[in-house]
Amino acid sequence: MELQNLLISVCIPVYNTEKYLSQCLRSVYTQNFDSFEIVVVSDASPGKDSEGHSAKKIIKLARKESEKYRKENHLQLIPIRFIELKENRGLIEVRRTLMYEARGIYMTQCDSDDEMEAGALKALFSAGEYDIIHGTSTAGYYDKSGSFIPTPENRYGKIFYGEINGRKILMKWLLDGAFTANTWGKLIKHEIWQKAYEHIPYTECNMADDVLLFFFIVQYAKSYKGIEEKVYRYRVNTGMTSARKIDSLHKWKMVCSAASVFTVISEWIKENPGKLSDEEVNHIRKMTSYYLLNNLQQLKETVIPELQAAARQMLCDYWGKSFVERLEQ
Repeated sequence: MELQNLLISVCIPVYNTEKYLSQCLRSVYTQNFDSFEIVVVSDASPGKDSEGHSAKKIIKLARKESEKYRKENHLQLIPIRFIELKENRGLIEVRRTLMYEARGIYMTQCDSDDEMEAGALKALFSAGEYDIIHGTSTAGYYDKSGSFIPTPENRYGKIFYGEINGRKILMKWLLDGAFTANTWGKLIKHEIWQKAYEHIPYTECNMADDVLLFFFIVQYAKSYKGIEEKVYRYRVNTGMTSARKIDSLHKWKMVCSAASVFTVISEWIKENPGKLSDEEVNHIRKMTSYYLLNNLQQLKETVIPELQAAARQMLCDYWGKSFVERLEQ
């Protein structure tokens, strides 16, 4: 199924979140918008849904449901494509694969444990022609009756309502914290994604990935617009959180991988002197320290006792022993 002049690619990464994938897909293929595709990349995910279906099977069922729904509602049929990586690579590389596979003028990310609000694509695209269009998001959870209950705080939902142009986009995000770095809930031009990834070497990372991606996206974005329409539902406490007990070194590696983000950014800063102001460079340093301090707190509070020694060594391998010891003090 091919669409001419495809406008939007909705990109969905999957890793052990198959439990929510059907609901996520349904929120996308029922959008009252025509020129879009859905691209799903599984990060060698071993997960199953409540029926025992793998991501591949869930996609197969979703294609049938999508065709039926869109025909009944007189909407253009849309392609749902599925790619399965043979080895677990982490979110940076999954999103790179999504970027390569996407065929739309714009890309938007929708994590597989989250959902898009009804009318989200139309609201985002109707905002006008900008490099980044940022919609309002709601954080919450579903109760036993299936009702979505918003939380009092949406820590990832900060948004700037209105327009920002040029280098002020970087400054508003990095220095003022006017809006978040998450790539979901935003419509971003495909060409901007391509330019961003030109600066990102192969990186296995599952934490702070949005910071790395958005750092390079804002180097090229010339226009931003934040809109009041609700476009995204963020499901709390389903992914890797700082409060969960860590009982394997694989889980701990996911936490430590945040170091890779700041290694890439730091190398770019060294190779591009003068691209950032002293204030911006200092802010990156503070962010780096913040993430390591957070890792140290997680090491103390969430890693099981029998893994403490090996986990600390892994932390030193990722961040550097001297940096770890300095912040421990």
